[in-house]
Amino acid sequence: STIACGHSATRPRAPRRGRVFTIRRSISLSGWGISPQAARDVEAANAVEAKMGDKALAKGVGVFDFAWRRVPMRWRLPGRRTRRVTAALLLVVVLLNQVTPGAWHSRSARGSSGPGEICAEHEPGSRGDAATASLRARLIAVLEERSRDVDGASEASNPTAPTNNSPQRLDDTKFTVVLNTFQRRDLLKKAVAHYARCGDVAEIRVVWSEQVPAPTENDADARLYFPNPTAKRSDRPKIKYDPHPTTSIQNRFDVKGVTTTAVFNIDDDVRMPCASLAAGFRAWRRNRNVLVGYFPRLHVWRKEMCQHQYVWDTFSMWRHGEMSIVLTKAAFMKSEYLRLYTERLPDDARKYVDARKNCEDVAMQLLVTAVSREPPVWVKQPTWHFVYAKLINIGVAGISKGANHHDLRGKCVTDLSRILLNGQDADEDGNVGGEKFGDTPLIASRLKPWRDKKY
Repeated sequence: STIACGHSATRPRAPRRGRVFTIRRSISLSGWGISPQAARDVEAANAVEAKMGDKALAKGVGVFDFAWRRVPMRWRLPGRRTRRVTAALLLVVVLLNQVTPGAWHSRSARGSSGPGEICAEHEPGSRGDAATASLRARLIAVLEERSRDVDGASEASNPTAPTNNSPQRLDDTKFTVVLNTFQRRDLLKKAVAHYARCGDVAEIRVVWSEQVPAPTENDADARLYFPNPTAKRSDRPKIKYDPHPTTSIQNRFDVKGVTTTAVFNIDDDVRMPCASLAAGFRAWRRNRNVLVGYFPRLHVWRKEMCQHQYVWDTFSMWRHGEMSIVLTKAAFMKSEYLRLYTERLPDDARKYVDARKNCEDVAMQLLVTAVSREPPVWVKQPTWHFVYAKLINIGVAGISKGANHHDLRGKCVTDLSRILLNGQDADEDGNVGGEKFGDTPLIASRLKPWRDKKY
């Protein structure tokens, strides 16, 4: 119906959203990543295929191209938005592969044991308490004897000096960086330059196990191994290279003449920010008897495997919610623990570690926990640094990248505990026989980062 003025009484319909969207897309093809020329080329190829059919294959068109043309054009030529989403998904996959691979691997490992291997009668229990107490008494006696010898020598040389229970009157305000490296010169140079800028570092001791002369300050490229002071720190810490006659991975704990109470063990491929390093040092000063580190791990007894499982990936750690080990690739400890490891670790345990070129950090954690009877302390690193470290270490060669590395470490926890607690001997290849006891000095605690309310 119409009114007097001749216009319709109903309002005109608004354009559909779909039509507007289609118009905008056709106008801005380049913004979606589909150029007019590319669209024309695809349509021409489709026309040839529709005309010639299967004969197109005889004209030189591959099977892949033939199948690819069956894919809709909007999927063949994704826009910028799709490319960004795809790149983001690929990045997520890479990160997940870095932090969660052990979750699936551990599940398959758990189900690989047969029924004959079940050893429930050897599960960890109260019988290990007496063995741990005996080990602790022996280790503490060694530390006290060492302390008395040092204090006696100091008083003899200076009778008027005040007595102090601290060995060698060590500097307690700063710490020594013990840097472990082997045939990775680029990483070594970057690590030395980085830690030389951190304010609480008194000295940098580089564990030199390469069977070639260590760098000296008289070399032509000395500035790369002995960096000059920077604007951030005008007084460069002392840098010393400690050569060793062997390539044993246990050389990292054979460092003599340390002048500070605390040492920070670090690998050349790990660079903790100076602020995180200072936070870790504060945490250690509140927890002097234990290892304080940035990379927590956990041991879990698996009776179907007759040994401990080594839990290491981020997903599994959070799933269990506990920790019992911190890696010495970035950890604070008492300097006297270096001597304790070098002089008092049983020869069978040293032989076991050298045979596998692995697990020296597990042996150190066993010793420290046996002495302190306390779990280690975890200091959380910044999230940005955690992600950055995962990305830059992709493709970097190392012991931890080897096959079955983490399965081996679970066996290390079991065997080294047996050597320390039960006195079981290892053969020439480092294999431990005897009873399959599962007791260990390690103590699990809640997976919770250290928070110092004072700071």
